[in-house]
Formats: sequence, C-alpha cells, structure tokens
Amino acid sequence: MALPSSLIFAIFSATLSSFLFGYNIGVINAPRVVVAQWIRKVRCERNGGVADQENATDIWCRHYEAENASNVMFKENDDLNTIWSLISAIFCLGAFCSAIFLSFFVNRFGRRGTLLLNNITSIVGSICMIESLYVASYELLIVGRFIIGLNSGLNSAVPPMYLTEISNARIRGAVGTVHSLGNVFALFISQILGLPQFLGTHEGWSFLFGFSLIISVIQLCTLPFCPESPRHLYLNKNDLLGARRALEYFKQEPTEEMSAMEKEYEVQQHQPKVTIANLFTDRLLRRAILICIVAMLSQQYSGINAVMFYSSSIFTSAGMDSIVALYATVAMGGIFTLATIVAVFAVERFGRRPLLLSGLIGDAVTTVMLVIFMVLSENGSEWASYLSMISVFMFVIFFAIAPGPVPWFLSSELFTAGARSSATCVVAGVNWASALLITFCFPLVEKATGEYTFLFFTGFLVLCVIFLFVKMPETRGKTIDEIQIELKKHL
Repeated sequence: MALPSSLIFAIFSATLSSFLFGYNIGVINAPRVVVAQWIRKVRCERNGGVADQENATDIWCRHYEAENASNVMFKENDDLNTIWSLISAIFCLGAFCSAIFLSFFVNRFGRRGTLLLNNITSIVGSICMIESLYVASYELLIVGRFIIGLNSGLNSAVPPMYLTEISNARIRGAVGTVHSLGNVFALFISQILGLPQFLGTHEGWSFLFGFSLIISVIQLCTLPFCPESPRHLYLNKNDLLGARRALEYFKQEPTEEMSAMEKEYEVQQHQPKVTIANLFTDRLLRRAILICIVAMLSQQYSGINAVMFYSSSIFTSAGMDSIVALYATVAMGGIFTLATIVAVFAVERFGRRPLLLSGLIGDAVTTVMLVIFMVLSENGSEWASYLSMISVFMFVIFFAIAPGPVPWFLSSELFTAGARSSATCVVAGVNWASALLITFCFPLVEKATGEYTFLFFTGFLVLCVIFLFVKMPETRGKTIDEIQIELKKHL
C-alpha cells in the first residue's frame, strides 16, 4: 500500500530524532584511540610535559606504536580507563535522567512539541563536544556527552510514540519499526564517518561528535510543517478539530479514526488518570507493563553490546589485520541496517509476537555458537575463527528482525492514550538504567569470564522467551480495544 507523501514527510522528519539517538550511541566507538590520545596529550601538557615522547617518565606523555596503542595505553593507565568509562557512562546517565521525565514532556508539550524542544540539548551538547578540542578540555567533552545523553533519553522513546499515533492499525507496526531503522542506519553512518579517511582523525573527531548539530537543524526546518499526533490532540487535549485536521493531513479516513478515538476517549473519561504507580497496582496494566519491560530487557541483555564489543577481536582472530577488521565492523553495521529494512516489512506480514520470539531464540542459539567457536579459536582452530565471524553476522540479523525494533513501539500498542505516556516513560527508564548497568558491569564480567560472558546472555534470553511466549499477545492489525480484550484473557 502506497503511503501519502504528507505521511512520508512526517515520518522522515520525526525519524531524524531516531537518527540522533542511534548516531550518538555509535559515534564513540570508532575514534576511541584517537580521542584517548588527545586526552593523554591534554593531561601531559597540564603536567608541564611534552606529549608523545619515547622515554617519557610521565605515563600521560609516553609514546606508543600505532599498532599497539589501542591495547597498551589503556592497560597501563587506569586513570585513562576511568575517564573513558566516564565519557561512555555519562551518556547513559543523561539519557536516564531525561527518560524518567518523558511522561511530563509528551503530555505537556505533545509528541511533536517534545521532539522539537529536544533539539535544544542536541545543539548545546554538540557545541560543547566540538569546542572541547579547541579549549583542550576533556571535562567539556564529558559535559557534552551528558547533555547529548539528555537528548537521547527522549529521542529513544518519543519518535515511536509519534510514529505509531500518526499511523492507522494496518501500517502501525511497519511505521513504528522505522524508528529502529533510523537509529541503526545512524549507527552505520557513525561507523563510516569514524573511519580515518573521514572524521576519525586527530583534527576531525570533535566534528564527528558534533555532527548531531546538522541533523537538529534539518529537523527544526521540517518538523514544524507536520501536525501534532491526532491521538494526542483528541485524547489528551480534547481538540477534536485539530485531530480531524491532522488526520486529513496524513490522508487517513477521518470518520473511521475519529470514531475509534471517540470510543477510547469515553472509556478514558470514566477511568482515573494513570500514574506510574497504577501501572503496577492494576492487574491489567501490570500485565501489559511487565510484557513491555521484559521485551526491553530482552533487547538490552540479549548480548548485542557484547557482540559489538567483541566484533573487532573476532574479525582479527580470523586473520584480518586491524584496519581490515575495522572495515569488517563497518560491514556488520551495513548488514544490521539491511536486516532492519527487512523488519519494516516483516513486522506487518508475520506479526510482532512470532518475530520477537524467533529473533530471541535465534540470538540465544548464536550466543552459544559464539562461545563454542571463540573457545576453539583461542585453542588454535583457524576454521573456528571464521565460524565466529558468521555467528556474529547471524546474531545481528536475528536481533535486527525483531528484538531491536519491537520493544520500542510495543508500549504504544498495548496501552490506551491515558496510560501510554507513563508506560513509555517506564520502558525508556528501564532501557537506559539497563544500558548504564551494562556500561559499568560488562567490562568487569568480561575480564573475569572472557568469552563465556555470552552464556549469561543465553540464560537470560531463555527466560525472556518463556515469559513472552506465555504472556505476550499478538497486536498486528488490531485496534486498541481488541488488544485490551486480548490482554484481559488469563489475568
């Protein structure tokens, strides 16, 4: 079914926020060594030394050969590790801080209004990160990462809310999946721009970090021409005329959609305002929020972060040199993007439930395969190195098909408008709290258990599959009333 050009324009503009979310997650990986060398130079010069000296006694000023720099300088300098961990973790902390206030923003300013206002943090954070290079202050870089984290906390959850609310039931899942496509594509772009041939250099890395500024300007020039979510206008603002005009802009059938929203509004009027506490005290709401939380946890603890962390070493163990391994990692990002494009169409054809369960089962199997092949590779089996590579690609494909996109728009489908913002707030908070925990704990667990780290993820995935198999209903093509009836079964 062909989409109206006005809807395509709105999807494009809103998905720029999804792009910012994915870009700011991925941008930190490729230039890790270059930024770390800059931090060392700043500390060396603050100590009165001269950077990059062969026989320097100050560890901040010591010279490292290019091929060994990545491993040696981090192993020898605990303070450098701490600073880099802070740059990584402060982003997740900022995202968590804004995510817990998501309900306030989307109800006070609307879905579209929140996306527009959120560009303030993107612009300020980008400027801080660009300027950090020129004022020789890694502290300013940390501040910029925190501010851009505030931006990502809202951008992780508001776009799928807006996208699903401007779409009808027939295309809701496909349009909601575009959010995931936007952030995965941005992750791919960040990997390409982070190559030494582009912005992954000593002079260009700050512009790599500040690239979000351009995306924010584009959105500020396009999103104001799109209307607010019709469901928000009708159900939260009681603006019937505004909702009808929005439906007409998106070329939806006003009579049919207004009738459905009128029924939802009448039910909502006879129910108390849903708070976050209500989500866990009401039996129906508790079932729905637990499904959303487990789906989101299955995404965060699937092992995707570990796979990304190990990818370069897996490719290197297969006989690639460090530069070729870097390009292979970029290729993995391309596969991730292509698989997510497939998910956009598959989610409406096959449904959310079977895709999510099959994706999680596939990831559970491939994590076991990875452990087996990585252990064999460590013991000298060259063929196992190549099977490890294949396992990485298989894991990414399974993840992209459903565990990546579905958890982000599931709360928009399982909850009525009165509870949707609170539920999305909880789900976004769970996502970023989990990301923060992984950022801090994964290096410690990986150091203690090595390749066997993946077995923790395998066990967690199995538990998630069992829970979702028993509790999760199918939502494809169903109205909110039909989904609510489905949820009430087996309470």
